[in-house]
Amino acid sequence: MKNLIGLIILILIGVATYFLVFNDGDLPFASSTADFKDFAIEDTASVSKIFLSHSSGRTILLTRASASQWMVNNKFEARTDAIELILKTFSDIKVSGVVPKSNMRSTIKRLATNSTKVEIYTDGSKPDKTWYIGAPTASRLGTITLLEKDGKKSSKPYITHMVMERGYLGTRFFVDETLWKDRIIMRCEPKEIKNVEVRHMSDTAVSFKIKQYELGKFRVTNLDENQTQELSPLIAIPYLKEFAGVYYEYIDEKTPERVIDSVYSALPRHIVRVEMNDNSEFLIKSYKMPVPEGSTLGGKVVDYHPERMYITTNKLEAGVYPIVQNLTFDKLVPSLPYLGSSTTVEK
Repeated sequence: MKNLIGLIILILIGVATYFLVFNDGDLPFASSTADFKDFAIEDTASVSKIFLSHSSGRTILLTRASASQWMVNNKFEARTDAIELILKTFSDIKVSGVVPKSNMRSTIKRLATNSTKVEIYTDGSKPDKTWYIGAPTASRLGTITLLEKDGKKSSKPYITHMVMERGYLGTRFFVDETLWKDRIIMRCEPKEIKNVEVRHMSDTAVSFKIKQYELGKFRVTNLDENQTQELSPLIAIPYLKEFAGVYYEYIDEKTPERVIDSVYSALPRHIVRVEMNDNSEFLIKSYKMPVPEGSTLGGKVVDYHPERMYITTNKLEAGVYPIVQNLTFDKLVPSLPYLGSSTTVEK
């Protein structure tokens, strides 16, 4: 009798466990019987629009303006690197495993309350595919992802990853508009540069101007002494290539306005003027970045940041305050002697 009662209790516990763990009648996707796992988009060149929306309410609209240019919320150009990474993810995503049944219920609930929805459009008014990107796996080598097609959600999510890669994919689909801005300061074709003028305003470095007077032929003028020399293409061309793509590190949105005003009212560190063959011009000015009073470096008091500078440019909108790293920007503003020694005095 006791054995029979014990058996009945075990059966009841089993039934209760089944309904608790496997019966998903109250879950968001319970009515679906579909099983979608073909996440990849083979022809990413056909993708015309991407709409990102997070469960927090933030959204980003990415639209293709040309073969290589995308717009963010119809306001500004998107970062090329971020777009390329998303398109690569579309083409290279793979399923690496299934979510264990024991975790299915809690996983689906988390997807419904904390995920990023990625709608992928080609030419139609409806998305070709929609991804719901959830949390990383415990190992952080995969990503919980659920697929929707033709308005119908898959009944279960899968663990996804990139071909030949492991890691969380969710960080690629960010919904902060400021992070989508292309961090470009200037972009040009080096062979189309007519002149580059670099003036050092607050140090003893030698200012100069390089003129490309014929394609592949250059002269450099020492602006401090007003002397002109021929400049070897072996020096000029690698230097001009530094202007093919110049980027800032980030936009300062936290420093008080009074500090910003004092920064940009001070004497610039450098003034860089690049004139193109079509007479368009890029103008960049750099400024010292202040540090808190009493800051030290190597035991010595410093008045400004040793690794970063503020800049202004005639190509960025007013009211933004870009910061560049000296490590990258210094390549644009060498002292004349550091351009090299292969110069010959013009006769």
